[in-house]
Amino acid sequence: MPFTGGRIPASEQERTLVERRILWQFIVAPVVSFAALLGGFNLGWPGLAAVGVVGFGATALSIGGLAISERRLMFIRGGTMTPREYRYFIYDGLAAVPYGMAYVVGGVCLITVAGLFLSGASPEGMRAALLARPGLGLVPVGAALLFYGSGFVIGFVHRAGSPWQRAFGMLLDAPARLGGLILVALALAALVIGLVDLLSPAHFDRWFEFGYR
Repeated sequence: MPFTGGRIPASEQERTLVERRILWQFIVAPVVSFAALLGGFNLGWPGLAAVGVVGFGATALSIGGLAISERRLMFIRGGTMTPREYRYFIYDGLAAVPYGMAYVVGGVCLITVAGLFLSGASPEGMRAALLARPGLGLVPVGAALLFYGSGFVIGFVHRAGSPWQRAFGMLLDAPARLGGLILVALALAALVIGLVDLLSPAHFDRWFEFGYR
């Protein structure tokens, strides 16, 4: 994510908080989830692989929930050679809410798929259902893109200064916001098509048939 407007932690206490959270959310939890996923495939234990997928989903929910409630995102930038006081960045502001919602949508989708599998649904059956009703995939993908694009449009930069300085700052932010608007447009198209498919399958089927005549 090409974020701008981030800041380094304001105190040693805040830096420790960011460091610990990044360790658990972006390193420990994904590694454990990936180990379960990989182990399930290699050992022929699909249930263990599904637990790994649930782990990824729960991690995404944790990241998204904290971003929404705190209105901030935390990331590590640079490598181990970067001085510790400049290694961690915090992005404060309203834009963290839609970014967090995108994480939540992704987490819910992962947990739902894994839950269906653990409940007895086969991958082939889920794939067939998705092909039969594409809206099942288009709606969550569209929602995630909508939130993600909205985060780019809102942005984390808080411009100050004279009107000319703010105007120049808006020009600097324009590429990211333009990219966000493109994502929002794609998301709305996916949502409309997906909702038509789910709410009025007959209309969707007629569109599909017309497109392939």
